[in-house]
Amino acid sequence: MRFDAFHYPNVPLARRHGPGGYSSYGSYRPWLRDEFAFRCVYCLAREQWGRMSGDFELDHFLPQATHPKQAIEYDNLVYACRTCNLRKRDGALPDPTQSLTASTMRVYPDGTIIGQTGDAVRIIRILCLNSPRWKRWRRTWIRIVELAADRDEKLLKTLLGFPDDMPNLKLCRAPRNARADGIATSFFALRERGELPDLFLS
Repeated sequence: MRFDAFHYPNVPLARRHGPGGYSSYGSYRPWLRDEFAFRCVYCLAREQWGRMSGDFELDHFLPQATHPKQAIEYDNLVYACRTCNLRKRDGALPDPTQSLTASTMRVYPDGTIIGQTGDAVRIIRILCLNSPRWKRWRRTWIRIVELAADRDEKLLKTLLGFPDDMPNLKLCRAPRNARADGIATSFFALRERGELPDLFLS
């Protein structure tokens, strides 16, 4: 079986969580980690591939500079690696939760990523996802995952699995939650019920 290091979601993201009422957007971090499966929404870098902390940020889809009223709105936040967030800055991008799917993004073994729609092409261009450094990084992780799949099942589960410190969203106590049922589908809740898969592939 082939295990893809970079497999965009099969369908556009329908948010499972809807917390609200926090005074700062940083309070949404545990919700966004779970919402975006511990990966960057843009390049699909996983928490499991980096340092213990500090590699991921909360990105305002609509920039704070131009949309200050959206600064602490959950649905305006995405989970992004620091590199992608710095590239985006205060620029306007197509919505990655709707634009970046398995049918719109093709990742090739040489590390090249090709957009199949205008929105996908624009995101790739603005974030420089096909720069030589990005392609080399992507190619390296593709090969690492391939080697782990062939030779080291435990390592494969680490690379494509879930972090140990998944948030227990029941303890987050958001002032309000428009999608409270989503807590039961969180990855922590799935693990508690013995329903969490070993690998997260899409």
